[in-house]
Formats: sequence, C-alpha cells, structure tokens
Amino acid sequence: MINKVYEKVKDYIKENYKALLVFIILILVVTVRLPYYISAPGGAIDTSEKIKVNTDFEMSGSLNMAYVSEIQGTIPLLLYAMINPDWDIEKEEEVTVGSESIEDEMYRNQMLLEESNDISLLVAYEYSDIDYQTTNNKVYVTYVDDLAKTSLEVGDEIIAVDGNKITEKQDLYDLISDKQVGEQVQFTVIRDKKEKDVVATLINVNGVPKVGVIITETLDIESSHHVDLVFDDKESGSSGGLMMTLTIYSYLNEMDLTNGKKVIGTGTMSRDGTVGEISGVKYKLMGAVKEDADIFLVPKGNNYNEAKKLKEEKGYDIDLVPVETFEEALNYLKNL
Repeated sequence: MINKVYEKVKDYIKENYKALLVFIILILVVTVRLPYYISAPGGAIDTSEKIKVNTDFEMSGSLNMAYVSEIQGTIPLLLYAMINPDWDIEKEEEVTVGSESIEDEMYRNQMLLEESNDISLLVAYEYSDIDYQTTNNKVYVTYVDDLAKTSLEVGDEIIAVDGNKITEKQDLYDLISDKQVGEQVQFTVIRDKKEKDVVATLINVNGVPKVGVIITETLDIESSHHVDLVFDDKESGSSGGLMMTLTIYSYLNEMDLTNGKKVIGTGTMSRDGTVGEISGVKYKLMGAVKEDADIFLVPKGNNYNEAKKLKEEKGYDIDLVPVETFEEALNYLKNL
C-alpha cells in the first residue's frame, strides 16, 4: 500500500514538476523576509482603550496616540515601496542602533514603554493634585553604545555606583556629574539573578563625560485613585507619552478634553512635563489624516517644522498644534 502511494506521488511530481517549481518560487518570493524594513503611514490608537479606571466617564470625542507602520521587507512589498512616495525603505542596520540586535531593540522599546507609562501616571497625578507613593524603583541598562568602554550589558539592573545605592536615573547622573572623561566608575549590578561588579571608563560625548549607555527606570505607583494601563506585548516605545498623560488626566478629573473632536498626537513625556520629540513624525501625520483626525498635537521644534512642511505640501485639512509641555497641550484642549 505504501509503495503504491509512493509511486503515485513520484509520478505526479514527474508530470507536474514545472508547476510545482513555479509554485515554490512564488511562495518564497512572497514570504521570505529580507534585511530591510519599510516605514509607512500608520494610524491611531484610542488611548481610552489602554486605561482602566473606576468611573463611568466617557469623552464626546477621542484622544489617540499616533503610530508608524513598520514592515519587514519582502520582494513584493519592497517593489511597491519603490513606487510609493509615502513608503520608505531602510536597511536593517539603519533601524537598529549601532550593533544592537533586533531583539535588544525590542527589549529597549518595551522598557521605554513601561517607563513612559509610569511617567504619564506621575504627571497626571501631580497635575490633578492626587497623592501617590512610589515603590520598587529599579534602573536597568537597555542599550550599550559601541563606543562605550564598559562591561555593562543590556538587561543589567544597576543597584550601586561607586558604592552608592541607585534607585533612580538621576542618582547616576548626579554621581558622575563631577567626574572627568577617562575616569573609571564602579557599578554593582544584578545579572542572571546574581550581584556582579563591573567597571566603566567615562567617554567624551559632545564634550560631556558619559558612560555610553541608555538606562531605563521602572517603579510601582500606589494611589487611592488607581489606574491600570493595558498594553499588548507587541506594543512598545515612549512616543505615546503625551497622549497617555492627557487621557489619564481626563479620566482622573472626569473632564472631556475633546469637545467632540478626534484628537491624535505624539510626543514623549518627561517627569517635569516636557514634551519630547519623536521619530517618524511624517508617517504619523499621514496616518492621522487617514484616520480623519481634526487635531494633530506634535512636539514643538523639528517635529513641528517637518509636519508643517508636509501639511502644506499635501494640502492637509487638519489643525496642526505644536506643544512644548503637558500644561500647554492641556490648556489648548481645555479651550477648544
């Protein structure tokens, strides 16, 4: 029985090998991913879907964070990108930083999201005059520059610098602020659940002594006005900080900041309420227009200038609003 089946399969392949070969080639062409990424107009995420609070409050419009569509290249997608002026192709090494792997980049961006969400909560609580407490502060290495002279590794939790306990990023900045380029700094880290001492020699970064790493801070926040933030594992990055802060503030104070409009925006959020610039602003503006947004909030400076130029070139019918701080964005929306 097995021999008969084998003979039938063999005969079928002999008779149809050309068609089968073409089919296999087509499958490979369509599915094989190449070391290129495509940046394209994205869309918007309703930030009210990312928070859980004990209230029945609803907005008449919506607050949304903008995102960029980033697609790993296949031959058909790359060919289409070559003729689509709104799609851009980048080599894989241009997407990552230095020799950073895609996995390290994903880890860094997920940590940046966690840090950004913590900051959004803190800023919203403070502007709402709501008491809170922070616990379990931790500082992690999320990127090591190729020029860094250190044995620090991505994922290390920094617990001490030169024997001084570290609980937040500012502690590290303060401890190295009076040191010189070339000086050594002793770090105590937790790596693979064990304490380890490592050394870094400070390097010159634009005239300032630096370790040459990116560090990310996480913490737990406790308040009587509890807010849960819900994100998918695939979501990452800090560019939604401004819109998350506005949304949390809106729900904490049951204040409709939309006046029935669809508001899309982007920008990081700092602990002092400063709105930081982001990458991919042109794709985010194109995505906001595609989503029929009424207003696009954008960080003041280079981001705004780029967005304004694109708006004028494309003739977009959207209110482009540059903001420098959370308070500036908040006041603008309050006065809609």
